[in-house]
Amino acid sequence: MTLSNLSSNMLDAMNGTVGTQELATSTSVPSNPGHHLESLANSLLSRMNEEEKIRQIPLALFLIVLSVTGFLGNILVCFIYGRVYKISNSRTFIICLAVVDLFTCAIGIPMELVTSMDQYQFHSPWVCKISRFTNIFTTITSAVVLVLIAMDRYRKICRSLEWQITDKHSKILCVSSVVAGLVLSWPALPLYGIKSTELVLSPIVNGTSTECSIDDSSKNTSLPLVYEALHTLVFLVGVFSLVILYILIGRRVRFFAHRHEARRASSSNGLDATDQRNKSRKTRRERLQKLQSECSSSEGESNASTETKSSVIKNSPLKSKISFTLSSGMGNNAVDMKPSASTLSRNDSVNLNAPIVAKQAKCRKSLARNTTYLMFIISVVFILNFVPVLTLVLIRELKKDFVENMSDPERTAYRFFLRSYYISAAVNPIIYSIFDRRFRKAVSCTMREMFDKFTCCKPS
Repeated sequence: MTLSNLSSNMLDAMNGTVGTQELATSTSVPSNPGHHLESLANSLLSRMNEEEKIRQIPLALFLIVLSVTGFLGNILVCFIYGRVYKISNSRTFIICLAVVDLFTCAIGIPMELVTSMDQYQFHSPWVCKISRFTNIFTTITSAVVLVLIAMDRYRKICRSLEWQITDKHSKILCVSSVVAGLVLSWPALPLYGIKSTELVLSPIVNGTSTECSIDDSSKNTSLPLVYEALHTLVFLVGVFSLVILYILIGRRVRFFAHRHEARRASSSNGLDATDQRNKSRKTRRERLQKLQSECSSSEGESNASTETKSSVIKNSPLKSKISFTLSSGMGNNAVDMKPSASTLSRNDSVNLNAPIVAKQAKCRKSLARNTTYLMFIISVVFILNFVPVLTLVLIRELKKDFVENMSDPERTAYRFFLRSYYISAAVNPIIYSIFDRRFRKAVSCTMREMFDKFTCCKPS
C-alpha cells in the first residue's frame, strides 16, 4: 500500500466515508485519532527507512569491500615493514600511517555503515558520536603524518647536510600526531548525535525523522559552523604544506638529475664508460713508467748537493705504487719519508673498497628517490579522495535545498561521494605493492613461506 493510499484511507475513515468492511481491510480507527496518526506516521517512516536501506545496498557493499581490503592490507603492511625493513624514519612513519588506517577500517568504516543505513529512524546517539569522532580523529592524524613524512623527505633531499630527523624523533612525532588528532576531534562527541527533522508524510500526517548528524542541542548554535571551518582550515594548511614541500623536493631532484646527466655527457665525449676507464689506466701506467726511468737515471749520479731518490713498489691494485724518500742536506743526513706497511695496506683497502662504497651510495640515493616518489603518490591520493567531500559540503552550505531537491539515485550518489575519503585508508597497501619493489618482493616471500608451512603441516 502506497503512502497516498494510506493517507486517503485514513482521511476517509475519519470522515466516515468508508464502509465497515473496507475499513477493516485497509486500516482500523481507534478511539483516539491522534494516537492513530502517530502510529501511521511511525509506520510510514519505518517503510521509508526500509526503502532507503535498499537504496543504500551499493554503498554498504562498497564500505564492506573497503573495510575488509583495508584491514587485511594494513595488517600486511605492519607485518612486512616491522619484520623485513630496517629501522628508519620512513619505516616508522609508514607503520604509524598503517596503524591509523587499520583503526579506520576496523572501527570507523563499520560504524559508518551502521549510521548510514538508518536515515529516518536512527536512535543510537553514542554510536553516532563515536563514529564521527573516529572519522575525524583518523583523518586528522593521517594528514599530520603525511605532512611529517613530507618534512622528513624535504630535509633528507634538500637539507642533507643539516640536522635530520632521527628514528627517536620520528616516534615522538608519530605520538604527537595522535595527540593532535585527539585534540582536534574530541569536540565531535558533544557536537554530534541525533538530528530530528519534521516531515510532511501526507496532507494529514506529519512525522519526525531521526538521523546521525549535528545534535538538536547544537543545531541552532554557531558551534557546527566553527567546527567545520576549523576542519577546512586544517585541511587547507595540510594540503598547502604538502604542495610546497613536494614542489621544493621535485625541484631539487630535478636539479640533481640534470647535473648527473651533464656530468655523464661531459665525461663520455663519445666514449663509453669502459673505454674511459681503460684510457685512464693506460695514462697512469705511462706516467709510472716515465717516473721509474727518471728514478733509475738519477741513481747513477753522485756527489750532488741535493739528492732525491724514489723507489717503485709494485704491490698495489694498479700493480705499481710509488713511495718517495726525500733526502735533504749533505752526506747521509737523510730523513726517511717512506709510508709504513700499515699505511700501504690501508690505502690498498680503500682503493679496493671504493667501487663498493660508490655502489652503496648510489643505491641509497635511488632508494631515497623511490621512497620520496612513493610518499608523494600516497599524499596525492589522500588529497584527491577529499576533494569530492569538500566540494559537496561547500555546495550544501551555499545551497540549503541542495539535498532536499535530489532524486533517489542522486541522493545515493551524494552519500557515496561523501564517504570517498575512506578509499585512502584501504588503497595505501595497494600503492605499496605497485610502486615499492622491495615490499612486493617481501610479500611474495612471506606468502611463499606461509604456504610452505601450511603444506608441510597439513596431514597427508
